Amino acid sequence: MGVQSAGGNLTVLVIYARLDGIVKADRLISLLLLLQSRRLCTARTLAETLEVSERTIYRDVDALGAAGVPVYAERGSNGGIALAGGYRRALTHFNEDEIRALFVSGASPLADLGLGHGLDRALEKLRGGLAEVQRRAAEESRSRIHLDQRRWNQEEPSREMLTALRRAVWDDRRLRIRYEDRNRKVTSRTIDPLGLVSKAGVWYMIARAAGEMRSFRVERIRAIEELPERFERPQTFDLELYWRESASRFARESRSESSVATMWVREDALERVTASYWTTEIVRVSDGEAMVRVTFPGNDAAVAQAIAWVDCARVTEPAELRDLIAARARQAYEAYEVSR
Repeated sequence: MGVQSAGGNLTVLVIYARLDGIVKADRLISLLLLLQSRRLCTARTLAETLEVSERTIYRDVDALGAAGVPVYAERGSNGGIALAGGYRRALTHFNEDEIRALFVSGASPLADLGLGHGLDRALEKLRGGLAEVQRRAAEESRSRIHLDQRRWNQEEPSREMLTALRRAVWDDRRLRIRYEDRNRKVTSRTIDPLGLVSKAGVWYMIARAAGEMRSFRVERIRAIEELPERFERPQTFDLELYWRESASRFARESRSESSVATMWVREDALERVTASYWTTEIVRVSDGEAMVRVTFPGNDAAVAQAIAWVDCARVTEPAELRDLIAARARQAYEAYEVSR
């Protein structure tokens, strides 16, 4: 059996194990990985490793065969239980870069959804079936690279909320939510939850509401109520495609409303400016200063940031933005001067 069919047989195996009242799915997968990492194993060795009886091992082998996994027994004093060569080689086809990609350490969005332990167990089972050189690559990857997808000072999402939403998405269960919009107005809405998307640590619920496709920030959902009826998922809905198009549309709209400021920044404060959230471009450096072009999402953000950077940067263009900054500065001065 070829390598490409391995995943399909593993899925069948898990389904079979769930239907069988005796055989456990976890043990079957562990047995499969043991056989995949070794050419031949005796029933006694497998029984000792999995802490079960040899009779249980033979029963598990029958279950593997029933699921379509090509397992066989070799007779004789040097015999044992083995997988067909093509199937056994499936994991050896991973190169070191592919292994590193799987085992890079990080706070996975799956943990937000309540699936973090499932991912850890899956990787542990996979690690058990790897050759020694591949196991070393996996361990090095986790100890040398760590991905943290959240911004500084970003609050942890509500895992209880995300778990409930994830279940509603998988079950096609209609929901009633209380949602707070950007103006802090709270309304009740009935939605058909179609998918969840994580963007830079911020979760979005993609749903159909009043016949229209909408994106709801999960952190603004104040309460959810699972309704008894299910909805029919649109057959043509593609979550990845929808999000890609939605993100592109948002980026175009943001660019059309953006405010680009040219400013001179003290060279010793250049890192402070370029490390900000905004898109920055260093135009040139001269006499201890750098000309920097900064793109803000709008004039309000540009004015607020320019005032915050007044100790190290000054805006030169556009003139309209300079006028807005001066007016806001006068307003702040008058407000605090009166209060003295």
